[in-house]
Amino acid sequence: MIKLFGKYCFTSLLILSSVIILAQKKQGTTFGFQLKPIIPVNYFNAGPQTLSDSLVEININPKTGMSFGVLVRQQITKSIAIESGISSVRRNYDLAAKGLTLNTSDKSDFGFIGYQIPIQALVYIQLSENIFMNTTAGIGLDMYPSSVESKGENFLLYNISYRQHWISYSLLANLGFEYRTEEKGTFYIGASFNSPFKPIAESFFYYNYEGSKQSQLKTFLNGNYLTLDLRFFFPENASSKRKS
Repeated sequence: MIKLFGKYCFTSLLILSSVIILAQKKQGTTFGFQLKPIIPVNYFNAGPQTLSDSLVEININPKTGMSFGVLVRQQITKSIAIESGISSVRRNYDLAAKGLTLNTSDKSDFGFIGYQIPIQALVYIQLSENIFMNTTAGIGLDMYPSSVESKGENFLLYNISYRQHWISYSLLANLGFEYRTEEKGTFYIGASFNSPFKPIAESFFYYNYEGSKQSQLKTFLNGNYLTLDLRFFFPENASSKRKS
């Protein structure tokens, strides 16, 4: 399965590279990169979860993650564009467990890694000569290479999160502002919301108590998150402009 995933990623990169090479000949095509810190929030079902039974309480707390990737933007009209690319996404979680019958506790953390190819439509509103506001909506093709596991510091807590799907999809929405210059490129700041159509993983938690006895709890990770978006687009190729 890992080899198959590697082949799929390689094929996706080849396709994306071909699109970039062909797009270089078109007027209105720009290339850039983005850095998107994932911000823990309690909205949109992206906040902490608490699981418990009569023996243990387990808290699952999303923490700051990171998304990084490259982008290709093709201008369709003066106010509409299409954007795609590829990004790596790492969602991070803290785990804290507390025994309810004995004075025991444990903690751990884990990261769930995926890759996303977005296809988004952008609508611009020009606010001044160089400043634009844009709103974006689209679909993300998500790929998850593997399941993950972690062990607690005191070896009482054990977690394994099984990916639900190798390939899945997400709803994408974005709002931001950009400052455009012909010589230095485009600088962008905004915020995005990512919501998978289905849970990204099923997580099982095992907590040891009284020697060999064990309690088991489980939940689904929905994978929703908000990001702060920082982007930079290189200036459009001058020769392409002259040819057009």
